[in-house]
Amino acid sequence: MNIRTQLTLRYIGIVLLVLLAMYIFLGTTLKDSMSDRITSELEVQAALTREFFIEKLPADAHFTYDAIDPLVDRLGKTGKARVTFIGIDGTVWGDTERDGQALRGMDNHLARPEVQDALKNGSGILDRYSDTTQTEFRYFAMPIYRNPDAENASNEEGTLIGICRVALPMEAVNTAVGNLRRTVLIASVAGLVLAIVFSVLSTGAIIKPIEKLTQMTKSLAAGNINSRVPVDSRNELGQLTENFNVMADRVQEQIDKISEEHRRSETILTNMGEGVLLVDGASEITYANAMAVTMLELPDDYIGKALIEINRIPELQALLKKAEQTETVAFAEIQLGNLYEPEAEVTVVPVSAGQEYVIVIHDVTKERQLERIRADFVANVSHELRTPLTTIRGYAETLLGKDTVQTKTGEQFLVKILNHASRLSKLVSELLELSRLELGDRELKCLPCHLNAFYEPLLDVFEPLLEESGLVLKWEIAEELPKVNVDQRLFMQVFVNLIDNAIKYTPDGGTITISAETDTSNVLEGLDITSEEVIVHVQDTGIGIPMESQPRVFERFYRVDKGRAQEMGGTGLGLAIVKHIVLRHNGRIWLDSILGQGSVFHVTVPLCG
Repeated sequence: MNIRTQLTLRYIGIVLLVLLAMYIFLGTTLKDSMSDRITSELEVQAALTREFFIEKLPADAHFTYDAIDPLVDRLGKTGKARVTFIGIDGTVWGDTERDGQALRGMDNHLARPEVQDALKNGSGILDRYSDTTQTEFRYFAMPIYRNPDAENASNEEGTLIGICRVALPMEAVNTAVGNLRRTVLIASVAGLVLAIVFSVLSTGAIIKPIEKLTQMTKSLAAGNINSRVPVDSRNELGQLTENFNVMADRVQEQIDKISEEHRRSETILTNMGEGVLLVDGASEITYANAMAVTMLELPDDYIGKALIEINRIPELQALLKKAEQTETVAFAEIQLGNLYEPEAEVTVVPVSAGQEYVIVIHDVTKERQLERIRADFVANVSHELRTPLTTIRGYAETLLGKDTVQTKTGEQFLVKILNHASRLSKLVSELLELSRLELGDRELKCLPCHLNAFYEPLLDVFEPLLEESGLVLKWEIAEELPKVNVDQRLFMQVFVNLIDNAIKYTPDGGTITISAETDTSNVLEGLDITSEEVIVHVQDTGIGIPMESQPRVFERFYRVDKGRAQEMGGTGLGLAIVKHIVLRHNGRIWLDSILGQGSVFHVTVPLCG
């Protein structure tokens, strides 16, 4: 049902309701009004009739049909009302509707309701169907009293001589109400016709702009965004039309803006060096840029196909599955079978509440080659430097050990040569160690062990330094902590470097605390820590690390305070070595530090499987 029909039916319904209400109201009002008028008329006629009877009835109250009925008939001729005189015993002595034998045969009226009400209350009124005349009447009865001294004929405290009753037929009321209802019915039909005509005309004026708006929306939905509706009026519909045109203008602006953004994004995605794919929840490809097509050798009809069907790379599927299960960003470095010495960093990002996933593939083959070349170069140079440095140290130690030094200055020079040679030897050793870790040449020999096994060896190494500086080393690792799976010799170097670093940057009298735990939810907020890891904390009360330097402390050769580091003989490789040892153990390392209050380094260690 369209809106035109709905509005028309509503108009007609409203008119019908109004006419029905008028019909009921006018009929009821007229009937009540006429009923009140008849009652007033009856009351007046009854009072006059009573006065007439008081004056004309026999003084001795000896009533006969021949004496009373003519009096009643005289009253009936003067008006349209039916008049009846009833004796105190209920005998009807006169009635305008009955004469002779018919009058004598009328029933006793003493038990009639209106008569009883008149005797009890002074008057009685009742609408009732008359069996005598076969007509509905309204009866009004009044008692007739006569004073013994006849000084006051209307004194109701006198002697009761009878009851006078006046009645009018209800036919007049019913006829008037019927005429009114017919009149209202005719008016209703005429009003209904007018309502239909008016509703058709008015709904047409309302529906026409709406139909134009509907056509416009269909046109917009079909892609014709230039469609507009002319504004024909300034009423609410005109304002709606104008607002709709404004909305269409804004929609067109947004579409143009989105189209421009889409062109920019498409240009960026097409020309970027990384491969970008979009897959849905079923791992079916919905988009791939040119680089992704090349990297994964996607066919021309790759849209809608499952990624695993096109490119069977287990690591890529495992990474996508991890992102689906955790609903977080997943990252890994994997090999792609179609690249020359292929190595790629792959990131999977859930979007659209896990319904779609963006896969970004970054080819790092050249970077890894350069890193290997650099690491090989560092390793080769470090290896070549070890022999001359050993020779220099040997000669310097030999010269210092014999009586060949002629002057005090010469001895000082030899000591400096020996110290710098030792420093260079330490640097070369650490460079070689770092290169082996970066290249993966260092084979791990991981065995289950408890972290407390490192306490005694560490105490042997650092006890002299701790006593000299007045520092306190607190070891707070519980025996109940599960065992970890590490290469003990390499992981010992993690503790050594972190504690040595804390000693260097903690003022005398400070504290270094070593602790560990498995429940890290309050410490590692936002990090992906599972119950299969233990986290170790190395905390000091030292000078702290500035916020701007914290992201770089794990870089090789980086020093926060270069002068202090050189004074203490640091190489700047300790934290870099620690980082790579932790990474080789599939762990993580990070720090929290407040300048002037100290630092805490966090290291995750895998538990024994």
